[in-house]
Amino acid sequence: MNASLSILGTKIRQDAEGRFCLNDCHKASGGENKNRPSIWVYNSQTKALIAEIQAEAGIPALTSIKGGNASGTYACKELVYAYAMWISPAFHLQVIRAFDALVTGQIAAPALSEQEIVAQALQITVRQVEELKAENAILAPKAEVAEKIAGSDGLYTLNLSAKAAQMPLSQFTRAAHANGFIFKQNGKWNAYSDKVKAGYCYVKFHPYRDRDGDERFSPQVFFTPKGITRLVKITGQH
Repeated sequence: MNASLSILGTKIRQDAEGRFCLNDCHKASGGENKNRPSIWVYNSQTKALIAEIQAEAGIPALTSIKGGNASGTYACKELVYAYAMWISPAFHLQVIRAFDALVTGQIAAPALSEQEIVAQALQITVRQVEELKAENAILAPKAEVAEKIAGSDGLYTLNLSAKAAQMPLSQFTRAAHANGFIFKQNGKWNAYSDKVKAGYCYVKFHPYRDRDGDERFSPQVFFTPKGITRLVKITGQH
């Protein structure tokens, strides 16, 4: 990228590999001590995400530079998104917009108030949810919908969520993974706790016995209509 990334008026430095400075992102978010990158990096979900990205990319997703004008912690774009979501949905939305502006060459929209940003980030209308349900009915036979929707609680399997979003399953899981909704754990998809708390995802754990006879639990991820709508908005599919 020739242009530089700017978030809420703060220029975000990049290292030689194109990674972005999390310390600058922290400054842009308001610089609260509780949101320091050093705290986020040691989060277990963060470690799992870093390992997953590095396994796919084959290069370090996170690095630190000590000393000089370039000192700081630098991360790939996916980790910047995850870090921003960890801070707050409002800041996450600003980061998404900043990257969009960088890619399209547009000037980012003026900063909104915290209340306005939160309202926009979490706004999903009843009409949108009903439209999504109507699309589900068209995309999948009724028998399949009845079988794959988890009871009557409005939870959708990954396969049915992909159909509702009008994406192939592989594309849907890649998008959900890249945008910090789900991650792989022992070969199974799991959901990040912040997405569960936000009502975007739900995880059910199924017991099983391992080779030694010990009881284990395998996660199964479900998306809510709210979560599907949110992911579609982020990825710009509709």
